Amino acid sequence: MESEKGQAPLDMILEVFEQEQQADLVARFGEKGFAVWRDAPSRKRLAEPTAVGAVKGSCGDTIAIALDIAGETVVDTDFDTDGCASSQIAAATAAALARGKSLDEAVDIDEAAIVAAVGRFPDDDRHCAYLAAAAVREAVHRWMIAGGMLGNGEV
Repeated sequence: MESEKGQAPLDMILEVFEQEQQADLVARFGEKGFAVWRDAPSRKRLAEPTAVGAVKGSCGDTIAIALDIAGETVVDTDFDTDGCASSQIAAATAAALARGKSLDEAVDIDEAAIVAAVGRFPDDDRHCAYLAAAAVREAVHRWMIAGGMLGNGEV
């Protein structure tokens, strides 16, 4: 059965659901946070990251941040999470903040920097920003343990 507009009832229900989900995310994270969430699936993926840091929170979400490091600069980033929209927004933002930074600057990324970059972040989900920042630090730490610049064949 088709509606007046030629749209199947299930498609209409899905469209309404998507609109409600979008409105909820905009209300919780603002337009900027919603855009981060919306655009995350179409990001460029790192095929061979130099280092990956993964952190699992007490909430059960895991955030992994992948870094491509040249010298002592993060030249590219990627992320993965099995968590909610808050985890995805925090991970994407942490990865974006780390891109182009020196390693010293990257390890200084914290929960407050991620929340400030998003602009609006629900208080009850700020632990996701903490996890994302910790994953960046873990990736840098793993790079250092692996030999850092010497491990990359550089002097």
